[in-house]
Amino acid sequence: MTDKSISRIVTVSVVEPHYKLPSTTLRLTTLFLSAFLSSSLVSCDKFFGKNQQPKTALSPLDSISELIKDNPEDSKHYNERAKLYLEKKEYKNAKTDAGKAISLDSSISAYYVTIADGYFFTNEPDKCEASLKKAISLDAQNKEALMKMSEFYMYLNRFEESITFANKILEFDPNFSKAFFIKGMCYKDAGDTARAILNFREAFDKDPESYHACIMLAQLHFGLKDKLAVTYYNNALNLKPKSVEAYYGLAMFYQETGELNRALENYATILSIDANYKNAHYNIGYIHFQYLKNYNEALKHFDNAVKCDASYYQAVYMRGLCYETLGDIQRAKGEYTRALQINPGYQMALDGINRVLK
Repeated sequence: MTDKSISRIVTVSVVEPHYKLPSTTLRLTTLFLSAFLSSSLVSCDKFFGKNQQPKTALSPLDSISELIKDNPEDSKHYNERAKLYLEKKEYKNAKTDAGKAISLDSSISAYYVTIADGYFFTNEPDKCEASLKKAISLDAQNKEALMKMSEFYMYLNRFEESITFANKILEFDPNFSKAFFIKGMCYKDAGDTARAILNFREAFDKDPESYHACIMLAQLHFGLKDKLAVTYYNNALNLKPKSVEAYYGLAMFYQETGELNRALENYATILSIDANYKNAHYNIGYIHFQYLKNYNEALKHFDNAVKCDASYYQAVYMRGLCYETLGDIQRAKGEYTRALQINPGYQMALDGINRVLK
């Protein structure tokens, strides 16, 4: 293929852009579910004693069932067993036991938090919300209930209400990092980047071990093209030295700012940690195609991306574009056809077919 034809391909913007950062690796559902589970696990540790095995050598669930059998009117045992059922994802049993605990003693705020967990996991948001409100009415400083209510409203994109409950915690615990983090998430998702950054900074200042606050600060500064993104990604790597997420963010920042060698180094580091990380293969190929004009090298990396995920139609398309640029029209046509088989509405592949048939 002539130099003129290569130039034509690049200038008509037929290159599939490299992958952007995910909006957040902390999806709201994941955040909320993990918060619900973690509190249950902590309380179970407290109940049985950290690193202490029950003397009967029974499982935790069997042990607490024995306690219930011996004292069926003790409400706290039902609540603790409900938390164990939550851990085992036996949500119906969890709700039954939490409900029994409440029937035995309806004055305990924590019991309503437990049953709220069950309602959340069984997709009963109204009952979940009502239970958390009841928990808070019984104990206005129940930090777990306030935090879950804040997360619950964030999950529903009811950001003002979420921030209100986070602020309630900060009224009596101004150093509670997670409350600032939730506020940061709300402001970020509402599009207020400046306030989001302020709150994530507060979260990180209150808890320098907060990896997630660090990552969010890195991503927001990335979006602003601010080199502070590099600082925060490196801080995240100090907390989690093998964080593919942080290395990927660094690589993307360097790629976006034209520091291609550093970008390639970080993508290579990702692949040393996870050889099947398809987007790292793709982006290495993209750099070789778009910037270095090394089409044979680009082809190898797009091929590796497809080996990682046979349905990766963007990489299949880019493989076709490499062949087209190298003058192998038949192979290019085959790759564009394959991309369309995976995603029939993929416009870039349709355009590719039209180009090679001219």
